[in-house]
Amino acid sequence: MMKTDQDVMRENNKKLVLKTLFNTDQTSRSSIADQINLQKSTVSSIVRELQDQGLIEELGTGEASNIGGRRPNLIRFNRKYGFVLAFDMGIHHLRYSVNYINGELIHHVSIKLYTNKVRDIFALMKNVILNLEKYDTINGLVGISISLHAPVLDNQILYSPFLDFQSFDLIDALKELIDVPVIIENEANLTAIYIRDFYRHTEDIQFDNILALNIHNGIGVGTIIERRLYKGLNGLSGEIGRSIIMSENKKNRRLEEIYSEKAVLDRIGKLKNKPGFTLEDFILLMEIKDEQIAAIMEEWVIAIAQISYNLIQYSAPDAVFLSSRFIAFFPYLLDGIIKEYSSLDPLGSTQIISLDHHIHELTLFGGVALVSRKILGLESHDLLFTK
Repeated sequence: MMKTDQDVMRENNKKLVLKTLFNTDQTSRSSIADQINLQKSTVSSIVRELQDQGLIEELGTGEASNIGGRRPNLIRFNRKYGFVLAFDMGIHHLRYSVNYINGELIHHVSIKLYTNKVRDIFALMKNVILNLEKYDTINGLVGISISLHAPVLDNQILYSPFLDFQSFDLIDALKELIDVPVIIENEANLTAIYIRDFYRHTEDIQFDNILALNIHNGIGVGTIIERRLYKGLNGLSGEIGRSIIMSENKKNRRLEEIYSEKAVLDRIGKLKNKPGFTLEDFILLMEIKDEQIAAIMEEWVIAIAQISYNLIQYSAPDAVFLSSRFIAFFPYLLDGIIKEYSSLDPLGSTQIISLDHHIHELTLFGGVALVSRKILGLESHDLLFTK
């Protein structure tokens, strides 16, 4: 059935009221009406509808204004409407978090993986899902997000360099298990969404155009343009790690084959004749200031600075956010990157910022935001999520 103009207007007004509630710690019907320039009767009617859906929590009576009058009935968005389950499928770990629909973390778990078979990883996910509590929410689990080190288009994985998706349909398996929305997204894109929806730089600065440069097992970029996620043709935007550079022997190589964390760890492991060289091994050598490692990391710092420089000169974002465990453990590496970047005489005033806090939770929080927006129908609205 075709929607009338009145139906569309009512739906848009409902979204404005819900957005205002979501972004405010506590408010009143009259305050919402003033804020979004709607009649109080319209707001009151919408609030009743949202109350019936379980999206509003009543807080009681507030203080009267300075000029007197009736004391307002305070309300706020009900974070306990439901919770979101977010998974991050890495090479060595399956991480997951349970968050209220406003983003607030309930708990976070990491499970070590000994397989790259998605069928086996699904068995772990299934166990998590079947053992979930309701966490004192009205609707319990309302959606699932999955972060992958792979490009994704329309909830379909285009290719996966690390996990075997060929013989198992993860989405279909999850849909058979539980009837809630399931959204799969690239991990760099989810990091960019985290920055847009959770990150607070300063109260008076809003980044509308950002790049999230993720340096992990590969190298990828999540792009936000005018507060919207940009995915490019076939969802392939941001595959910067596949960029070609020429090595000393004139053989073409990809950036991530040389400068991803995995590539650096493999290179050090070969240098030290230690197969299976881990991040923990790397940290120990960095702490004792091993000279060979220091030389490799000096080269890495220069490379990341140059990659950042090239990205910035092309797209001129407000900020580039670096997500790397190397920087998280050794923040002075960021100082070196910024110093090297500045020496390249860049144009503009783009900031380079490290996402070193809770680095393993970034894609999980980004996934929660993506699912919550879908559940609430607020995909294109500015929302302020809570950690």
